[in-house]
Amino acid sequence: MTLIRRSLIRKIVLLLAPLAAFFMSSSVPAQKQIGDAHRVTFKYSDDRLQRRLEIRGKVEFNDEYTDIKDVSPGGFVRVEEVLDGQSRRYEVRGYSGGKLFRMFYMNGQMREMDAAARAWVAQLVLDAVRQGAIDADKRVQTILNRRGIAGVLQEIEQILNDYPKSHYYNALLKHGNLNTAALKDTLAHAARHISSDYQQARLLIGVAPALEGKDSAMPAFFMAVETIKSSYERSRVLNTLLKRVAPSRDLLIQVANSTMGISSDYEKAGLLKAIAGMYVDDPALTGAFFQTVDTMTSDYEHRRVLSALVKTKKLSEAALTQLLDCAATISSDYEKATLLLEVSRAYTGDARLRSSFLKAVETIKSDYERGRVLSTLLKNKQIG
Repeated sequence: MTLIRRSLIRKIVLLLAPLAAFFMSSSVPAQKQIGDAHRVTFKYSDDRLQRRLEIRGKVEFNDEYTDIKDVSPGGFVRVEEVLDGQSRRYEVRGYSGGKLFRMFYMNGQMREMDAAARAWVAQLVLDAVRQGAIDADKRVQTILNRRGIAGVLQEIEQILNDYPKSHYYNALLKHGNLNTAALKDTLAHAARHISSDYQQARLLIGVAPALEGKDSAMPAFFMAVETIKSSYERSRVLNTLLKRVAPSRDLLIQVANSTMGISSDYEKAGLLKAIAGMYVDDPALTGAFFQTVDTMTSDYEHRRVLSALVKTKKLSEAALTQLLDCAATISSDYEKATLLLEVSRAYTGDARLRSSFLKAVETIKSDYERGRVLSTLLKNKQIG
């Protein structure tokens, strides 16, 4: 595959992956929310049931989110349900002077609100608000004030879809003033309750800045990262983490271990190339880096990563030996020869290079590619 074609495919993936992941994130068929603060429609349906909540204008709910407290003049709230062919509808309309007009219908006929109707309204409004992430930011603040962080996490467990769950998690991170223990609990909770790779990645990317100085929360963070099967989304999270948090030795080892779980060699190589320079000053880090590189099956991507490491031009003798040993495992003679020529140029005259370098050259089966490397070494007087 040509470099131009790879670049084109990469651009298409970058454009489509978040959109595709969003649509795949819904675990509840035929459920959606449309709108902004002044115009919201929430719908849900299955084989027996249809539900709809529609809001026009500014609306204020009561503290329990079981009824409507206020509607701006000219606005309205309408909740309706059709269950096994039987319909119920509740409307609240706002008029000037703060007046509200409430109406309840059974099968299209207006009825007085009795206890059963009020119970139905309370349940339907609460469920629509919850499942549609309507007023999520304010609602999370209310729950925090009344029931604390544990109360918000319990509320999230009542939500069926990952999209509204993510709104509640984000509001909790925004308003919860989470200490390290609370952050650990929230991350562990998200690892168990978010199934969408896109929504999990989106949440973790938002969490990353809050991890600075909270090393004990890192295991919970990586536990959540491990639930992400998408190579694109996992690499996105790890890249963001390293940009937002000072990379300690332990963190870099955890990143390398998590990178092993990326199935796409293309995404794995992109991440390893970006962080290669962070792994050259410590034997444990260098070992973790090469252990991750060894999991790659694509010779092209394998070479790309090692090339990035060569460009740092500050490898220890042990790291240089590991690089050449790793190069010897590349099955493509062309990619192997290309890499060895890059090493030769970067370490011209370096006596450390000779023994391990020649061992790697001996693994080249193609006479042409082997000759290409040896002739360059002779020309540069690196071998006699």
